Amino acid sequence: MQNVEEIRRYYDAILPFYDDSLADRGDLPFWESIAVRWDAARILELGCGTGRVTEVLVRHATVTAADLLVEMLWRASRTVPSAHLVAADLRQFAFAEPFDLIVLADDPMAHLISIDDRARVLRLIAEHLTEGGRVVIEGLYRHGKSAPSQNPRGPLIVEESWSATGEPSIWKATYRYNKGPSSVAVSSVMRSWSRSDVALLVEAGLHLECLWGDFDESPFSDNSKRMIIVARRS
Repeated sequence: MQNVEEIRRYYDAILPFYDDSLADRGDLPFWESIAVRWDAARILELGCGTGRVTEVLVRHATVTAADLLVEMLWRASRTVPSAHLVAADLRQFAFAEPFDLIVLADDPMAHLISIDDRARVLRLIAEHLTEGGRVVIEGLYRHGKSAPSQNPRGPLIVEESWSATGEPSIWKATYRYNKGPSSVAVSSVMRSWSRSDVALLVEAGLHLECLWGDFDESPFSDNSKRMIIVARRS
């Protein structure tokens, strides 16, 4: 994993633009369908950010939402006061009671660069699921270097580019956020998912049920926008 302070600086820099940058993702109907699909009574959301997805989940279940950054949780507390909010490192979380469903939206595991760290998280997830409980991971997926692009999102303009680092599945992502007179540029090293990573699920005691390429639940392909993983505790 990157140094925690580096991650903190990254999100501190983008926090003024964070919610606007995610507002048009179109993923909330998907997460609502996931919340009700298996009648989950207790849901754990890892990497909840400011509570954008949490707000959908709490309509249907008791929700515990965890994030590394207290600043994110402070914002989430205003959005979803009914959720149980916890500051926790993905690699070290521990709860007394298991969950029927665990969700990871917008891939908080992207900052876990090492395979060992990612495997550790998946083992913790399996340990925190009820028997037959499921995890749904929206995984970062990249299938090639991308040229700089500009994406207007209302009054916010986001410019982004991705470059390979020379190590498989590891990328340097660079973002510039522009909103009125405010502008900030940040970079972060992230790891994307690959087909070979699915083996980590089995090693963690999870059974792969679905592999989707987008929020419409279309089958995953090499040209998909993302890798959405649905796995059940074996």
